Amino acid sequence: MRKLVWSGVMLCGLLAGCAGRQDTGTASVEPPPAEASAEVTAPAPEDTQATEVPPAGDGEAKAAVQPLVVTPNPEPKDPINVRSATVDGGILTLAVMHGGGCAEHTYSLAWDGNLQQGADGTPVANLVLVHNGNNDRCKALLRASPRFDVSSVSQRFGAQFGKSSGTVNLVVSDQAHVRYDF
Repeated sequence: MRKLVWSGVMLCGLLAGCAGRQDTGTASVEPPPAEASAEVTAPAPEDTQATEVPPAGDGEAKAAVQPLVVTPNPEPKDPINVRSATVDGGILTLAVMHGGGCAEHTYSLAWDGNLQQGADGTPVANLVLVHNGNNDRCKALLRASPRFDVSSVSQRFGAQFGKSSGTVNLVVSDQAHVRYDF
């Protein structure tokens, strides 16, 4: 088994390139310096390889809330892993993970505007997380927490069922499921 050896220059360059990143719905990461661009060929454990911005606490800025885009036939773009989803007061927060590190990544959430009937009778909104990595071929493991306003789902529920409150199951890119009570 091959051991991964980090050079001081490489580690310093990786840390410097990720130190200024803010969790604002986009992962803006500066490219590493030229001397730190050597490719790592052996896999590293996840905790040494991931670049993560800690969750915002009191006094820290959270990611900007983006609108839910209603469009026919929404399609994903670049690979992304949705680790978890939570909804609070009409704001859906996703914990996502993907490769990159050398270009700005953006996220949007799309929906076709339809509510389907779920197996348990609860309406389901199938949402598509659109990740644009801007052709970033770097291999750092990036994590982000984009936030989206999903209140249009409750508005559609009201129009379809004539009720101002209810429950809809949000399914994000077939990876994460969350119950949205309003």
